[in-house]
Amino acid sequence: MYLKINTSNGKKYLKIVESYRDKSDGKIKHRVIYNLGNLDKLLKFPHLCERLIDLLSLGKFVKIEDINKDGNANEFNYGYIVLRKIWNTYKLDNFFKKLMSQKKIKNQEETIKTIFSLVVNRALFCECSKRGYFNKKDYFLYLNEDLKMHNLYRTLEFLEDIKEDLEKHLFNLNRGIFNNNVKVSFFDVTTLYFESKKEDEFREFGLSKDFKINEVQIVLSLLIDEMGIPITFDIYEGSKAETTTLLDALDRLKRKFKISKITIVADRGISRWLNLNEIKGRGYDYIVAVSVRKDDEIKDKLNKGDFNQISFSEENGYYGYKEFIVEKEKTIKIYKGYKGYEENLDMEDRGFIYKKVPLCHKIVLTYSDKRRLKDESDRNRLIEKLHEKLKRNQAVKKSKYLKEKTTKENNCKISYEIDLSKIEEDKKYDGFYALASSDASLNALEIIKIHKTIYDIEEAFRDLKHSLNIRPIYHYKKERIKGHIIVSFLGYMFLKHIEVRLSNSKKYSEKPITIEKIKEGILSMKLTETTIKEDKYLIKHKHTPIASEIVDMLKIKL
Repeated sequence: MYLKINTSNGKKYLKIVESYRDKSDGKIKHRVIYNLGNLDKLLKFPHLCERLIDLLSLGKFVKIEDINKDGNANEFNYGYIVLRKIWNTYKLDNFFKKLMSQKKIKNQEETIKTIFSLVVNRALFCECSKRGYFNKKDYFLYLNEDLKMHNLYRTLEFLEDIKEDLEKHLFNLNRGIFNNNVKVSFFDVTTLYFESKKEDEFREFGLSKDFKINEVQIVLSLLIDEMGIPITFDIYEGSKAETTTLLDALDRLKRKFKISKITIVADRGISRWLNLNEIKGRGYDYIVAVSVRKDDEIKDKLNKGDFNQISFSEENGYYGYKEFIVEKEKTIKIYKGYKGYEENLDMEDRGFIYKKVPLCHKIVLTYSDKRRLKDESDRNRLIEKLHEKLKRNQAVKKSKYLKEKTTKENNCKISYEIDLSKIEEDKKYDGFYALASSDASLNALEIIKIHKTIYDIEEAFRDLKHSLNIRPIYHYKKERIKGHIIVSFLGYMFLKHIEVRLSNSKKYSEKPITIEKIKEGILSMKLTETTIKEDKYLIKHKHTPIASEIVDMLKIKL
């Protein structure tokens, strides 16, 4: 039954009407149960009308003033169900239960819930420490009702213990989900600093990529596949050399993932002669950026006249390349017993040997007008800053564009000046960029295309550092630090999983899709709690279009 208003001769009349199905033809029809009379007259008795409507609506009728009388409304997020779907895709409940049974760990359900909760926090709500998250744990509706503070830290230590098993499990499932045989892997290293000057056996002073010279740090290495999905990571002491982390990562690929043939793509940080020899010695190939300025064979090829054109446009100018084979042997100084074979390191007390290291690879030398303008602009900006500091007698860092005035006054070096000859020398290399590939069967354009994807791993580090706020790290124990990064690794992988699937689908229009947009979409899936006549109700907010696409793609029923 329901109320219906009919108009007759300019006056409104209120009727009680019901719907019924006519047995003769099966159609829905309506009939008047009772005529209540003139509406204007009825409205003179509002309490009677409210009681009548209340009875007809079976008690669901309320007045506005009955809604949320205290004026406060709680807001919750339910978007974490998206991450639950990815969690189930990777069969992580069964994986963790199996390992916990092997290690005879009690409270399995509680620990698994805690792991998932930590991943949700790091992926979506990452500005909080573990304690800060615990204090705000009710934001995710029904997720953390049984969460205990002490269990958060125990869980991090458990994750550190099973890291290798977890990475292997995820790697094998990813190959099936994305039908990916992993022929190319991208490698890079970054540093994570702590707001501390206190060293220990793990957190040490070292060369910081964040230019934090006064804070202790750790070193983080990361391998990702060609789709940008992480394969493995590891963390090292803050003073660890980048080359050592590469050799360690290569050994893990062979030992843990059973990958015997793969191309390692990296930037100039690992392009030392001996590192490339080590990659080849393990049966892998490489595509790396190499220095134009330091290689005589490349410097002899800088004449742009015999370059092959790739493209030309009014906006970006000329872009071209040339390719040639370099086969030579270098004599390398290697310190005995030093795993990373670091070159030019002052460690005379450990002794050293000279070793002849042969290599043969294809060099692809590119020239771009766009890159030339960027190189010139970067140099001019740096020189301008040096000029300003010299004018003001400010302290300046060591720079290749500065030379010392060697006049002596009180036995001190008193000034610097711009080295114009270095600037002129530097201009010769503007616009040039060189790549070395151990696989000579690849053509130049394939090598260029593969190496361009190196920016994906740089993006991965930016996402880990900024989108997921892997820093600051509020731990000092090595096990908990590693557990914290495993949680970040999982959170990043889940979001990257969504990004790759959306990007690969022709159904969804918004491109490019970024992890930041995915996070915004999931966080837009909100509910507001309100009270009506002492009963609580949840009102769903309208979420963003990308949230709708994610829900549709993952076939989640809301």
